[in-house]
Amino acid sequence: MRLQQGISLLEVLIAVLLLKVSVLGALSGQLYARQLVVEATQRTQATAMATDWLNRMQAAGSPDVVFSAQPGTDCFSGTPCAPVDAAIWLQQQWQSQWFNAPLSLASAGYCHTVSGGQLQVTIHWHRRQLLQQTAPTPLCDAAEADFSVSVQASL
Repeated sequence: MRLQQGISLLEVLIAVLLLKVSVLGALSGQLYARQLVVEATQRTQATAMATDWLNRMQAAGSPDVVFSAQPGTDCFSGTPCAPVDAAIWLQQQWQSQWFNAPLSLASAGYCHTVSGGQLQVTIHWHRRQLLQQTAPTPLCDAAEADFSVSVQASL
C-alpha cells in the first residue's frame, strides 16, 4: 500500500469550487442588500414628499383644488393670498422642488383624496432605472407602479 503524499488534483478542484460558490453567495447577498438600501431610500424620499405635501395643504387650508390652474395672485409677495390660490401656489412649488430634482424618483406620480376630514396623499414610482423622467401626474395610477407610499392626515 502506497502512502499518499501531498494534495491530489481532485481535492484542489473541490476546494476551488467551494471557494467559488461561497464568494458568489457573498456577492449575491451584497447585491441584494444594496437593492434593499436603494428601495428604503426611495421609500424615505416618497414619504418625505408626501409629508411635505400634506403640510403645505394643511397650511394653505384648501387641499381640494384643481392644481392645473395658475394662482390668481402672486403668493410669494407680501400681499395676502386666497386659500385656493395659496394651495395652488404651494402645490406648484412642491412639484418643482420634488419632481424636478436630480435625485427624484423614476417616473413618479402622485394623487390625493379628501374624505371625511382626512387628506391622503399617495406617491408612486418605478424602480430606479435609466428611465426618462416624465412629468408628474396627479392621476392615481399607482397600480402600474412598482412602489407606492400613502400618507394620511387630518384637516
